[in-house]
Amino acid sequence: MEKQTETQKITSTTPENKGNKTNKLLVVVIVLLLGFCGFLIWQNLELQKSIESGEVQIVEVSGERDQVRAELEDMLAQYNALETTNEEISAELEAEKSKIEDLLKKLKGKDWTIHKLKKETETLRTIMKGFVVQIDSLNTANQELKAENTVVRNELSSEKSKTENLSKENEGLSNKVTIASYLKTVGLTSYGVRVRSDNTGKENDRAKKVDKIRTSFTIQKNEITPPGNKTIYVRILTPDGKVLSEKTDDSNKFDFNGIRGLYSSKKDINYQNKEIELTIDWVKTEEFPVGEYNVEVYADGVDIGKTKFTLK
Repeated sequence: MEKQTETQKITSTTPENKGNKTNKLLVVVIVLLLGFCGFLIWQNLELQKSIESGEVQIVEVSGERDQVRAELEDMLAQYNALETTNEEISAELEAEKSKIEDLLKKLKGKDWTIHKLKKETETLRTIMKGFVVQIDSLNTANQELKAENTVVRNELSSEKSKTENLSKENEGLSNKVTIASYLKTVGLTSYGVRVRSDNTGKENDRAKKVDKIRTSFTIQKNEITPPGNKTIYVRILTPDGKVLSEKTDDSNKFDFNGIRGLYSSKKDINYQNKEIELTIDWVKTEEFPVGEYNVEVYADGVDIGKTKFTLK
């Protein structure tokens, strides 16, 4: 009976022990599950925070990238606005503009970090400031050169005017000297001469009786006139304006008063700045017409005396 009772006790306690153990295990599992769920919830929250932080960073990076792009585009516009006639600086400007355009392409492709882009942008900005200073200096120097050139041109113009005035004065003096050096005649007369049988001549004003026309004068002393051999020309114009001349070709012509014309008679002299008395005759080749004759005397291309006479 006692064995049966112990057996019954053992039999009656064994299911209860098993139930307790199962309950404890379930509690542990539930605690673990709750802990794991808590971990998952915490991890999810941290992940959301990371995502939100990442989105903020993306927004910030995107904003910085846009800012850098705007700065680069503005800098490119400033480079384009820089103008200079200096070929070397112009070539350097083109090179720097190419760098900016290259950075804009890389910025679009997002293959450079914002840090590198900012650094390059700052470098280009510093270089541009240097160009601005150089170009300003060159422009200032050019303005100074232009001002100096204006002064020099004005001075040259003033000197040119002075030179022209002196030239005109010298020309005037030269003309005065030239005019003063011309030979001059006094006592110029011209008249008809009848030749006698003894070859002596007598003045006569009858056209039919005149055998030649005689022109007499004295060349005055002139110390300004260059001495040397000179040719004195006489032109006798008939009442109808015809020049008495043996020939009408170039062999009987000379230059005077800017033209070339016939002469009636000529005589070569050696002038030594002293008075010379001259007589030059024109021998009749045909009958002399009645009327007033004009006589002109020339030396060195200018007239040195004029007179008139009449044949009846």
